[in-house]
Amino acid sequence: MIRLRHTFLLILIGLVLGCASQQTPLAMNQVKNVGTQNIETPSYSPTPSRTLTRTSTPSPTHTTSPSPTSTATPTNTPTPTSTRTPRPTVTPTPSPSATATDTPTPVPPTSTPLPTPTATPDVDFRLASWRLWPLELNSGCEKGMHTIFIIVLDANGAPLDGVVVGDSWNNVEEVSGRKGPGRTEINLWANAMEITVKRDAATGETYVSEASPPSGSFMTDIPNDQLVQAGYCANDVHCDWMRENDGYHCGGHYSWEIIFQRTY
Repeated sequence: MIRLRHTFLLILIGLVLGCASQQTPLAMNQVKNVGTQNIETPSYSPTPSRTLTRTSTPSPTHTTSPSPTSTATPTNTPTPTSTRTPRPTVTPTPSPSATATDTPTPVPPTSTPLPTPTATPDVDFRLASWRLWPLELNSGCEKGMHTIFIIVLDANGAPLDGVVVGDSWNNVEEVSGRKGPGRTEINLWANAMEITVKRDAATGETYVSEASPPSGSFMTDIPNDQLVQAGYCANDVHCDWMRENDGYHCGGHYSWEIIFQRTY
């Protein structure tokens, strides 16, 4: 439609311009005949006609309008139905009933036992050992010794020097340490002696001590168990037979070992 309009306008303009070019020579001839004077007739110069150049008008670019997108029809959201909330059932709380509880019987306090007092020993020195010296160690009967070997120990069993020992009749005394650590000796003749601890040699402090059984120098004064363990007879029967038939066997050549130990 737009192109047709442009073509019509171009044709109309061309017709107008063609008519104008035809009227121009007629006017020039009328001028030649006016007046009596010999007027030089100008030469006819045809007016160049305008050449219409057909200009192509660019066709407008056809813009494609985007097709409208189809809008999704909203779906009907179902209206939620109101759900009737059941009312909570009130459960009656039972009132606490008085329950009879057994009242615990109080336990009488337990008396804390008092520590047992350490018993004070009745003696300062106890008799730890008393035995007849073995026959072999005593060098037999004919040349056998007649000695009482005395050892004094402290409460821990270590040798203890400076302790006076002697017989219960106060006939002889010796001090431990003279024959080695805690050791001393008393010669035994044709007699029997009970040995005991008497006092401290340095301070003179007296001691209460257990006494040994009689340490004799003849078989008649020696118990059978001591004779058997020392090897002088085989058993009680043998010892009794020797005592009755050979009472002077090894007479005067018996030795003893006596050990005293402090109690604190």
